[in-house]
Amino acid sequence: MLLRKTKLVIIMLALSFAAAVSLPMPAANAAPFEFTVTAKTAYDKMIAAAPAATATKLAKQYSDLQTSQKSDIEWDKKINDLHYRNEENMLAARAKVKEIDVAKHAKLSEAIVQARKKYEPLFNMHETLKKQLAMAKSAKNKMMVSILQPQVDTAKTAVTIAKEDIKQKESALKKAKAETVATKKQINATLSSADTLKIKIKAAKGTISSLKKSFSTEGTLLNQAVRKGDAAASSTSFTRMLSWQQQIIEQKQNIYSYEQQINAVIAKANGQIPK
Repeated sequence: MLLRKTKLVIIMLALSFAAAVSLPMPAANAAPFEFTVTAKTAYDKMIAAAPAATATKLAKQYSDLQTSQKSDIEWDKKINDLHYRNEENMLAARAKVKEIDVAKHAKLSEAIVQARKKYEPLFNMHETLKKQLAMAKSAKNKMMVSILQPQVDTAKTAVTIAKEDIKQKESALKKAKAETVATKKQINATLSSADTLKIKIKAAKGTISSLKKSFSTEGTLLNQAVRKGDAAASSTSFTRMLSWQQQIIEQKQNIYSYEQQINAVIAKANGQIPK
């Protein structure tokens, strides 16, 4: 009598525990396993008819599966949150790279434009004096030649200095652009190192997809075993599903780690961007 009461208490506890953990889980990337209505009824009957140790084991396996699936969903949220944050930060970093030294280049370009405008009257005057000198020489007007030649020489010297000034400004712009190209190349190389991690993420998702197919197939087998009241087969299916579920979580943990590494890559690239 005492043994029967003890078994009844264990069964009631097992049923209560299983019912508590079988509440619907929030929607996620993949729906968690749930018994069909018919299978749930059959599961309750199987638990009630099973020996105490078997009933407790089955209830724990179901509980562990539900807990694992909850963890799976939580990992999805963590991964998605970090992934979208990484996507935004990656776009922002690439936008910053495009803007590197834009203002500096504009300033140097403007300096060249202003220098050319500044020296334009000098260049025009030099050309005019040269033409006048040529005409004086052609007319063999020694007096005009003697007056214009020094002016042409002086203007020529000034023009040489002016051209050198413009040349230096152009060289400064060319050097700045070359340095910017090198800086952008280095930063883009840093950002591109995330591509390898994205390939790993894709591979992990492929593995997860395969594991989910196995998990889903086993879920169908579990429902069938439960309907038949086959406690041993049900326990075996639970064991397999728990194994695949754990492997799925491990893959998602890997994905999260890769996303963390991508986050570090972006931080490194931001540190390379000139302030």
